[in-house]
Amino acid sequence: MALQEDHEEFGVGDGAWVLSEVASASHLREGPEGVRTILRVIATLEPVPLRVLASKVRLPLPVTVAVIGELSARGMTERTPNGVRLTPGGTSFVETMCGEAGHEETVGLSAALDDLVALRPQADVTLDQAKATVGTLVRRVNYLLQNDSLWGRRILFLGDDDFVAVAVARWVDQCADGESAGPTPTLTVVDIDERVCDGIRKAAPSVQTFVHDLRNPLPDFLQHRFDVVFTDPPYTPRGAELFLCRAAEAVEHEGAHCFFSMGHLDPGGMRQVQAAVSGIGWVIVEWIPAFNEYEGSSVLANVSLMAHLIATAEIAPTLRGTYEGPLYTADVRPVIRVYRCLGCSAEWEVGKGKRWITVERLKEDRCPLCRSDRFLRARQHSWTDSENPGGTRN
Repeated sequence: MALQEDHEEFGVGDGAWVLSEVASASHLREGPEGVRTILRVIATLEPVPLRVLASKVRLPLPVTVAVIGELSARGMTERTPNGVRLTPGGTSFVETMCGEAGHEETVGLSAALDDLVALRPQADVTLDQAKATVGTLVRRVNYLLQNDSLWGRRILFLGDDDFVAVAVARWVDQCADGESAGPTPTLTVVDIDERVCDGIRKAAPSVQTFVHDLRNPLPDFLQHRFDVVFTDPPYTPRGAELFLCRAAEAVEHEGAHCFFSMGHLDPGGMRQVQAAVSGIGWVIVEWIPAFNEYEGSSVLANVSLMAHLIATAEIAPTLRGTYEGPLYTADVRPVIRVYRCLGCSAEWEVGKGKRWITVERLKEDRCPLCRSDRFLRARQHSWTDSENPGGTRN
């Protein structure tokens, strides 16, 4: 059926079938996602010369010509003296699947996120939590938009103490108010921290949340369901590998996207992370240093990279079942920090195996001697099994 004549009958479900059919008929190794990318580039640049189109989508010219031939046969594109353009049916199809071309900048989103700083729970450093700045949230939403990973997508957030899902939900609402929205994405968050899930539900009721420890495999109902995964995992090589394995469990198809943030490690640690990416069956599309900024994060030196990954046909988890090894920074490089009470000068040890595992918990309990909740870090040292919990007074 020619979309030029009957495009009103097609919805997102039908569209996925059409993309698959075109990919199969043109023998496109990039699959339906490759066809979708071609259509989006045409919508943005039309009319676009074939050589320019092939360059933009990073495909050989003969392959691009074959895909355009299949799209034209279905009434979705047409050749003009100035290049390829969409037919009215093709335009409607792209808007149904991907949203309108040109709406790829999050103008005004920052103001809609001002309250998130107060809504997000205090960071739990034992879980490698560190709060991304509002500016970083805006950049992340922009990055999803620019990579066709928002409109009409099924997006899973594996850990979301930053509230990226809330930022996406508010951008969708903002676009709907201005009548420039694309097809509504479905947003799902999985996080070990019940405070995070509660806060997200309150800030954005449209987001589904599930409390789940990712040491365990994803529940069956969350496996092989998603087009896009967004994750900011524990800042250790093993943490990165485990969360990328859970992302592999989550995606439905080859060509699915994963947006992966990671603290900058030493060369040996980064080699382990990149080996895990390749071993699981992800490929790196883009690797952007210092993309993310955080509020006062000593673990990350306030920045981390953003990697855009794509699932290959061979994607499969390298870690299966329940993972019981070291995962978080505190597991891999445990440190004991000594805090001095500003009320009475008593010193109290904080960290693994101590009475208080974080300084936030020490502040909540207050100094046992004078009840002050004000402390200054005095020094730190490595953790050993022989150490005993407690504190000393100067």
